[in-house]
Amino acid sequence: MAMVYFVSSNHRKLADMTYVWKDAPTPLRVLRLDVPQILSSDLDTVVREEALAAYRLSLVPLFVEHGGLFIEHLNGFPGPLVMPFWERLQDRICSLIPPGQSRAAHVVQKVCYCDGRTLRVYTGSVTGEIAVEQRGDEGIHWEPMFIPAGHTRTLGQMPRDERLRCSASAEALRAFRFDLGL
Repeated sequence: MAMVYFVSSNHRKLADMTYVWKDAPTPLRVLRLDVPQILSSDLDTVVREEALAAYRLSLVPLFVEHGGLFIEHLNGFPGPLVMPFWERLQDRICSLIPPGQSRAAHVVQKVCYCDGRTLRVYTGSVTGEIAVEQRGDEGIHWEPMFIPAGHTRTLGQMPRDERLRCSASAEALRAFRFDLGL
């Protein structure tokens, strides 16, 4: 298998992916590229376009990761638009759900592999709920407000190893590695 690179400019995402990759036979190769992300409510479109843009910049086999937070009370919003939503509202997101309303949510993360000929998308998902308030400072962006099903703490309160055991990103990366034999 040729060398495969992970493309991201997010240091926390890089740390998480490196942790999940640690038992692979080859080290994780990283390209720190700032790839423009399209704004779309379709997560597959976002991750595919991001992988294609990264490939055009680097011309090496690579993968990217992008996800969405789908909040039931907000009719699935923000979905893949989580980053601009987060940048604008941050800790106020928890308060968008009135008391007594469903706090159900799910996270979908996609890894897209591109080698210039092939695009393959791998999916991970986790169900859970939005906390009443943010708790913890681990993870990225919205993770301190998301409580995975079967847990009482937010992803932001969990140490990395526990957080990544119930991570949609880790699930998608494991599916990618399995498919490519990495």
